[in-house]
Amino acid sequence: MSGEIYGDRVHARKRRRAGLLSAVTVTAAAVALLPAAGTAYGGTLQAARASAITARSAAATAPGPFVTLLFSRTEISAADNCVENDASIARLDTTVAPYLHSLGMAGTGTLVTARTNDTTRFCTHYNDDLTASWADATNLAQNYGWSFVSHTATYPSLTQIQNFTPAQAYAETCGTIATINAHGLPGAAGMIAYPGFYTKNAAVVALQTNYGQTCFDWGRQYDHAVHGTNDLATASTTPPYWVYPVAVVGGPCNDPTQPCYNVHVQNGRYTMPSTVINQIKRLQPGQWYILQAYILVTGTNPNYTSDRMRWDCTSPNPAEHWTNVTVRYCWSDYQQIIQAIAGMPGITVTDPLTVGRVAGRPF
Repeated sequence: MSGEIYGDRVHARKRRRAGLLSAVTVTAAAVALLPAAGTAYGGTLQAARASAITARSAAATAPGPFVTLLFSRTEISAADNCVENDASIARLDTTVAPYLHSLGMAGTGTLVTARTNDTTRFCTHYNDDLTASWADATNLAQNYGWSFVSHTATYPSLTQIQNFTPAQAYAETCGTIATINAHGLPGAAGMIAYPGFYTKNAAVVALQTNYGQTCFDWGRQYDHAVHGTNDLATASTTPPYWVYPVAVVGGPCNDPTQPCYNVHVQNGRYTMPSTVINQIKRLQPGQWYILQAYILVTGTNPNYTSDRMRWDCTSPNPAEHWTNVTVRYCWSDYQQIIQAIAGMPGITVTDPLTVGRVAGRPF
């Protein structure tokens, strides 16, 4: 089935400088080792939006470590059969973005450009989620300093990607930059987030090799080999320039004495915030940690008519938090992670475009 992580399964330019990309992938994020600033990029990076972003999320002048707070498809709120339902939801625009801003941080959202409407929100994930409109994205950029990257134009299936004409391949990749730029949103060339769990398929690799790397700093790829583990993975910063964010995910709780321990979610257990915090504490200068989230929830789920999402975030113990789907995560646990980052003065929270400049990418 198409889609990202969901319940039971959900032109060429000259070659850039090479280096080693070192990634530590846990249930929640990816770490990349970048070339030291100054060796890859000459001069001081300028803040992309100096009036809107504080020093923590401004363009970096030091070699990190860096953290990107990535929000897949910029999902504003939940829906019940495409009817907005904000009950027990930490809305992205009215709760999450202001909270991050209060701590001097800004998020990075991904946008499926052909499915982003002027003012109305696109309904996705089996009619359960509402993604940002262009008006929403503008609000997040202007008032909270957010950046936005491409999630392709139409969120194509693997079959569609395998049958792209050159014109279609370009439109789905490089062509989306012009669309995001036309709406006055910063950061578009920083990354393209290919959809689904087929990002290692030869057709997607070819799409990144022939198109994505020629106009984006990075291409997002899920690394199944290390997903949900503490293994050390390495990848080259030579073409085609992959990065490996993995979401904080919902799932059965981590307390084996509780009934929630047996909630069935194919993708693994609920991400403990302590796991993410411990990984961030280990970051060294030059490393990049990409923390990806979807919709953040509070309390317990409302009584939906059609929406199949269920969760319980009420316990003071995160080990007892659970959701029945990977694309819901407790807001209180996400806040715990963010508060930990706020207490680490060496961390620079920034977007992929800024990290790309530090790494010597030209876009």
